[in-house]
Amino acid sequence: MKKVLFVENSAGFCKFNAPYMNWFKQQGWQVDHAAPGIEDKFAYGVTYHYDVDIHRSPFSFQNIKAIKTLKKLIDKEQYDLVHCHTEMGGLCARLAAISARKKGCKVIYTSHNYPFYKGASFLAWTVFYTVERMLAPITDAVVTINEEDYQITCKHKFAAGPNFKIDGVGVNLDRFSPVSFEEKIKLREDVGVAQDAFVLLYTAQFIPRKNHEMLIRQVPTILKSIPNLHVLFAGNGPIFEDMKLLANELGVSDCISFLGGRGDIDRLCRVSDLHVATSKLEGQGINNIEAMACGCPLVVSRVRGHRDVCIEGKNGFLFDLDKPQDMSSEIIRLYDDKNLYHTISEFNKKDASRFDVKREVAAMAAIYKKVLGDKL
Repeated sequence: MKKVLFVENSAGFCKFNAPYMNWFKQQGWQVDHAAPGIEDKFAYGVTYHYDVDIHRSPFSFQNIKAIKTLKKLIDKEQYDLVHCHTEMGGLCARLAAISARKKGCKVIYTSHNYPFYKGASFLAWTVFYTVERMLAPITDAVVTINEEDYQITCKHKFAAGPNFKIDGVGVNLDRFSPVSFEEKIKLREDVGVAQDAFVLLYTAQFIPRKNHEMLIRQVPTILKSIPNLHVLFAGNGPIFEDMKLLANELGVSDCISFLGGRGDIDRLCRVSDLHVATSKLEGQGINNIEAMACGCPLVVSRVRGHRDVCIEGKNGFLFDLDKPQDMSSEIIRLYDDKNLYHTISEFNKKDASRFDVKREVAAMAAIYKKVLGDKL
């Protein structure tokens, strides 16, 4: 039996790779997964899950142990393919697979967002850019999910073989789909949102780069024009409590719901009117696409990844991070102009089809066939 190993520095990332894991399972392959922690241990078509403590920091000595653990596993199992994701998952797996690659194992790295980009810190360029250049000779292919990263990959030749671009990890359009007005009202009752509220949704981890603070600080301004505003935050993270305190300090806690981690993001998308994303850095932003598929217009920061999804004036609006007032203005504009809102909402229900997970699986299958050749 042929074998593939998926490697990431977060067990939760497994859900993004689930469609590709299942595709390999359908081809009769053994599908293994290595990441720190265990989440739904044997879900997503995984045959064996290995708890490997890969740290996010490139300066953690723990990653030396992780490389040794992965090397032992890869050499023992004699994988035909190692597909690694995330910066440190990609670093550790590619170093661990050096000897296996000499024996025929193929190595694919998917970058979900390079830490180095236009405007990134000198340290990010010094560390992570240098790492990618060093790892290029032992990488058979690099897959990117936005245009900026793809251009960087091609320009700097981050792979010994070809570079590819896909439109993200894909969204299950059977799960994320619009509902009727009557169903929306019923769902709002279930979630605890007023029927006449104008609901902004932001689904994201509570980490600094997701920049929740920007939206929270604009809520008092938005309330002046939208008195029935209700903001839903779905996600957990280290700054969760800090953001709750900030909302309380600004006196806007009553119109903000901090929902924590949720397994019903599809339902939250259906009860919402807009999806707002204030992220400082994004690979693509699957949260935006999930909301689009349910008919929500977008108001998102003008960063890479978002620019690949948001078509200005068609499915939403972009704003510059140094101009939070522009974000507020676009939200208010969509609230006031019902015709504009309806036009964008209807457009998004169809536009989301370009990110259908079935298309992305087909795109990745073509990449696997090209890289693996006769091995597949």
